[in-house]
Amino acid sequence: MKCLLLLAFIGVAVAYPRFAEDDDDKIVGGYTCAEHSVPYQVSLNSGYHFCGGSLISSQWVLSAAHCYKSRIQVQLGKHNLELTESSQQFINSAKVIRHSGYSAYTLDNDIMLIKLATPAQLNKAVQTVPLPTSCVATGTTCLISGWGNTLSSGCEY
Repeated sequence: MKCLLLLAFIGVAVAYPRFAEDDDDKIVGGYTCAEHSVPYQVSLNSGYHFCGGSLISSQWVLSAAHCYKSRIQVQLGKHNLELTESSQQFINSAKVIRHSGYSAYTLDNDIMLIKLATPAQLNKAVQTVPLPTSCVATGTTCLISGWGNTLSSGCEY
């Protein structure tokens, strides 16, 4: 039994991911974007950043239903979450609407709308996401943005 436990601990130690000291990728396989090159990306806050979303109009944000909180403060115009930026705007939510068919178990219908209490001031650093007018062709390269975890658990941003 002691041998089995020792082997288990060694297995965990070997399997634990190691990070390069200069690893600043925030999304697995991603890269740091140029400042304000994704002006529709927003940070959802409740005293701390907990999820991202996309500004789809001056008063609406699209996010994932698994990010639901009854009260959310939306940060717009941010690039670096750790710095105060002159371009940032803080707007409270007026309404948070999860898809009625959302399942926390299966993550089906994992979509949510957030109505902002006041419209966002659109400028160079705060813009709505350019929505397509038709379906994109199969194989089209698309951009996914956010301040995601580098691990599936924990809080390495």
